[in-house]
Amino acid sequence: MTLKELLGEELYKQVMEKAGDKHKIAIVSDGNWIPKDKFDAMNEEKKEYKGQIDALNKKLGELQTKLKDNEAVTKEIDDLKHQIKDKEAELTKTRKLNAIKLAVFKAGPNDVADILPHLKQDSITLADDGTITGLEEQIKALKESKPYLFKETDPEGTGGSKGGGAKDKKPATGKSATDFINAIREVQAKRN
Repeated sequence: MTLKELLGEELYKQVMEKAGDKHKIAIVSDGNWIPKDKFDAMNEEKKEYKGQIDALNKKLGELQTKLKDNEAVTKEIDDLKHQIKDKEAELTKTRKLNAIKLAVFKAGPNDVADILPHLKQDSITLADDGTITGLEEQIKALKESKPYLFKETDPEGTGGSKGGGAKDKKPATGKSATDFINAIREVQAKRN
């Protein structure tokens, strides 16, 4: 409803003459009268704020989506760090076990696998340069307490009248550290 319809044509003309054409008047829903230019300015300001709020809500939604993605990526990174740590521990354990097997092999056992259960691996350490500590003493003790686990070594004679000199020994064939490593690789290849 317009002001002209509300007041009627005659009263409207009187109000317009008194207020002038410059001061347009609008009616708001609660019945209060305010100047139209003030009403329009407030309406525009409201629209501007609403647009800003909508833009901020949209930006907030985008940030929440990114945050969810960020949380997923952060979790994945943490999982990968744990996997790397586990693999490094596994690699260290494997390096230690292989170094122990090689050292045991050099000690001349009948079978390396028979010796390993008798070793206290917690007291054996492997340095970064590959040196093993704590193993030699255990092997020596095993040779004394369980000599049947190791190959017999014949003492060589001194050449005297009773010793009779060195016994004829067959040279060890195919029993080098390289052969042992190759044998381990063959076993691992068969497992895969």
